[in-house]
Amino acid sequence: MSLNFEDLIDWAPIRFYWRGSDAFVDWCYMGNDRFTDPFFFDTIQHRLALPFNLLFRHQTPIEFLGELHTAGPVIAPTGFVFHMSRCGSTLVSQMLASLPSSIVISEAPPVDSVIDTRRSSSADSQRPEWLRWMIGALGRRRYPAERDLFIKFDSWNMLDLDFIRSVFPEVPWIFLYRNPVEVIVSHVRQRGSQTIPGAMEKLLPDLSLIAALQMPPEEYCARVLAKVCEAALEHAQDEKALLINYEQLPDAVSGSIAKHFGLSFAPEELDQMNRAARFDAKAPQMMFEPDSARKRTEASDAAVRAAAEWVDPLYKQLESIRTGF
Repeated sequence: MSLNFEDLIDWAPIRFYWRGSDAFVDWCYMGNDRFTDPFFFDTIQHRLALPFNLLFRHQTPIEFLGELHTAGPVIAPTGFVFHMSRCGSTLVSQMLASLPSSIVISEAPPVDSVIDTRRSSSADSQRPEWLRWMIGALGRRRYPAERDLFIKFDSWNMLDLDFIRSVFPEVPWIFLYRNPVEVIVSHVRQRGSQTIPGAMEKLLPDLSLIAALQMPPEEYCARVLAKVCEAALEHAQDEKALLINYEQLPDAVSGSIAKHFGLSFAPEELDQMNRAARFDAKAPQMMFEPDSARKRTEASDAAVRAAAEWVDPLYKQLESIRTGF
């Protein structure tokens, strides 16, 4: 069956994969749903549980994304959100997603898969085009009110910034970070995939799996956070960059972040974002409760030592650049 732009206007690419030597994309029917959940996967998981998506599915060659890119109204990215992890990036994306004018794609696996693909030299040369197409497919305008597209990347994508910026050199971006002890405590409570030894070799390529498994979880987490912060520091002077400390949220979303992204909000849009900020970003059914003091209080000696050795110096450099002192 031959497909065109209109056939897939209410479909979203949800998986990038290989079939032999050819790259393909899986699609999911979105109906009237927008990406307003905390994470891309949350929305897709809900959609895939519906009978229609259990019975009907589209798979297309990656080149079909290129056809879509030129066939219909695609919103150019307004801003990119990078982050240290567990530092308020979901709050930023949820506040922006509360607006009908925003398309917010939060940590989408197909975007990450295109960035990470290293199938062959030929595929590597096509990666820039594929990334442009994938983000374009996710940023197609489905409703008249939509005008802005925001991509929140996974924390480890900070290490891919050179590649991402080479594809989108004109897009402003922010890097969010937080007191390292608080982030380590969060990951010790519930490990993110990047802080599980062996899950992502690109983060600590010189560390053997045996050494990683023998390492205290606090230290392993701190080393991962250090790699992300090092990458941020390498690009912190980029004219398109803006550093944001967790403590600046939520006000920074309608303040310095909005200015950096070239946004202006009507009073009713500010009210809508402020209402969204009152709820827990990762569990929107619950009210938000500040937890920084509690995390610092419950931090183990191991967490404090790991933060001091691996991340605190980088955190202080980020703060120095951000504040100018």
